[in-house]
Amino acid sequence: MSEPVFVPGEAPTRMAAFAARAGERVGRDLTAYDDLHAWSIADPDAFWSLVWDFFGVVGTRGEVAADPAVLPEARFFPGAGLNIVDTYLRPMPERDDADLPIVVQTGEIGEGIGVVASLTREELVERVAAAAAALRARGVAPGDRIALVLPVGIDALVVTLAGLAVGAVVSSAAPEFGVPAIVDRLGQLGPVVLVGTTSYHWAGKRHERRDHLVELVRELPSVRALLVVPGADDLTSPVDPDVVDVAGIAARCVAGSDRLLQVDLLADAERRHRGAALQAETLFFDHPAYVLFSSGTTGKPKCLVHRAGGVLVKHLVEAGLHGDFGPGDRVCFYTTTGWMMWNWAVSVLATGATLVLHDGAPTYPGTDALFALADVAELTHLGLGARLLDAMRSEGRDLREGRDLGSLRMVLVTGSPLTEATARWLVDELGDDVMPQPISGGTDLVGCFVSAAPTLPVWPGEITRATLGMDVVVYDEDGRPTTDGTPGELVCRNSFPTVPLGIWGDDDGSRLHDTYFARFPGVWTHGDLTSRTEHGGFIIHGRSDATLNVAGVRIGTGEIYAALEHVPEVTDALAFAQAWDDDTRMVLLVVLAPGATLDDDLRGRIRSTLRERGSPRHVPAIVAEVTELPRTLTGKLAEIPVADTVNGRPVRNRDALANPESLDAIASLEALRA
Repeated sequence: MSEPVFVPGEAPTRMAAFAARAGERVGRDLTAYDDLHAWSIADPDAFWSLVWDFFGVVGTRGEVAADPAVLPEARFFPGAGLNIVDTYLRPMPERDDADLPIVVQTGEIGEGIGVVASLTREELVERVAAAAAALRARGVAPGDRIALVLPVGIDALVVTLAGLAVGAVVSSAAPEFGVPAIVDRLGQLGPVVLVGTTSYHWAGKRHERRDHLVELVRELPSVRALLVVPGADDLTSPVDPDVVDVAGIAARCVAGSDRLLQVDLLADAERRHRGAALQAETLFFDHPAYVLFSSGTTGKPKCLVHRAGGVLVKHLVEAGLHGDFGPGDRVCFYTTTGWMMWNWAVSVLATGATLVLHDGAPTYPGTDALFALADVAELTHLGLGARLLDAMRSEGRDLREGRDLGSLRMVLVTGSPLTEATARWLVDELGDDVMPQPISGGTDLVGCFVSAAPTLPVWPGEITRATLGMDVVVYDEDGRPTTDGTPGELVCRNSFPTVPLGIWGDDDGSRLHDTYFARFPGVWTHGDLTSRTEHGGFIIHGRSDATLNVAGVRIGTGEIYAALEHVPEVTDALAFAQAWDDDTRMVLLVVLAPGATLDDDLRGRIRSTLRERGSPRHVPAIVAEVTELPRTLTGKLAEIPVADTVNGRPVRNRDALANPESLDAIASLEALRA
């Protein structure tokens, strides 16, 4: 029988303190996580009320924390009045008295990683107040949309908080996205202000974006004002506007039209309002804060509208309780501004921890760069994608070599399943006092369904429990909960604060209903093929819409990838179904380690391993070698675009892939025509 890879020690945690407070309120012991979780489901009004009080949310709470509701309805804090920025930026003596920074920005410096800038709470408040005043001066009112096309950093944070303070709806995209991909997203929203950059750094190189920015403004006719954030190589010090040529950018944006467009440097716009007091609009709990984008099966990406108060209290549970973030901690979850983890990371501020933002490629100067970041920034918590850890393990990286990781106590992992082999390797590298914290959720709820808990052991290859406040189970085909290890649908049976307000443009709610609630009425079906474990945890096998159906048996691609961990020559893999001879066949694409050859012997070992560790249904009809596999900009394996390409279907959001040319190489494989 396997052993846990992490067992909690004696150190106090915020979850334990929360459980003690909850026990005092209800008059019984809620120390055990399962008892605390059961109470959070059974009495949502008491649970969410305590979340508000425990973390000191700034605002008027109202008498009711949770009204009974059946999904897709969500009724939380109906009498509340707040602006979440007030909680993000509130004074906290544990941090402010020590003059600790509230935010630190790191980036690529030469051939390494270093600290670029930092702000105290007072300095951040000053910048957010000035930026909010600048937005108001440009006519931005509550409910207006502002859009960011910026790299991760302090400028993106300032504009996000300023937009939220004004009551605007904020949406963002990473600057490495192509113009069509950004327009497909932002164009649906009609943003009135765009904040964009002229260049960005990635993997040691500067990427010019002036033409990209101009084209983007021309494709977004709703934009009335453009605020420019110069890239690092565009500026001298002090700032010289002529280096950026704001007037030239403005002229190109409106050339050939009678369009009125105000163009300024963000720094100049803030400077004109320096000294302004921070004015955060008091809003209702369900005021829209963010629009995030999730690819659908057809058409343009879904624009998911998320409620401000819901984002705040849900993230406080996930970061403050499950993550155990608080004053004195330094937290970085690697992300781009185009991934939901950017919005999640902003909420780190509400816990009192210092937020560390990294601008750069996660694999520069090596695949273990984020652990170099952990050393430089003295991180207590590092978040990253599971696939990146897989790559480090495959390359035999020594995470501690030449580094001081003494501050690190938790590594949060998401994006894809954390395999048993990689979980064990991670603990071997970092020691048994650093907790691996696998989490899983989605853009759809801008949060987590399942997480680890700092008061429970972590078992390799699984996610420990459902997140507090979430009634998450696995359903079989007939909608019955299953705990016997059979893969089924991950579902949530209760309402929660980050149920989306809706999908932009879905006026009657039909698209929201069809996406999440059509299969099991009143129950959120997330689309993750999942099974339960004997320890009470969850194993996520992959997306249901990427699940293979071989001879009527559903197979999660994650099961295939986990088995291939035992074939050392295979460093990466992707499985998909190809239509063939009026049926379907499974195709396995593999990337091999240097020096390995896909000969008959290796093919035979791949097939026998999949048969022994899976079943005869897990054995592919075709095994083909490729040099790289398509991935999203956040490192997720792009299975569906491969299946679409090979099967002659339109490829959705090709521009959102980090390496779209890999699809062309796959389509040309001779093995797929044999």
